[in-house]
Amino acid sequence: MKYCSYRKGIIVEVKSSSKEDYKYITIAEDVNNIYTFTKLVYSKQTIILNHDYNEIPVEDLKVGDTVFVYHSNVMTLSIPPQTVAYIIEVK
Repeated sequence: MKYCSYRKGIIVEVKSSSKEDYKYITIAEDVNNIYTFTKLVYSKQTIILNHDYNEIPVEDLKVGDTVFVYHSNVMTLSIPPQTVAYIIEVK
């Protein structure tokens, strides 16, 4: 059984949540096509790695960064779909 999925994208938005421990990071495979967007839910359990595989804080993520993300297979049916991020690798 596959427990998580993998996705590549460009960060188009980093937004704070009403709950301090969470952030919403929207990525897109094609920034001109909303149907390629995915909204990632970041929590303190999410690991963020830079290109050298060193852990970095969520505040270091910037719009325009290319990322590889391992995320939950469970997604909302909204547009963009929303899912929990496990590992975010900044490239």
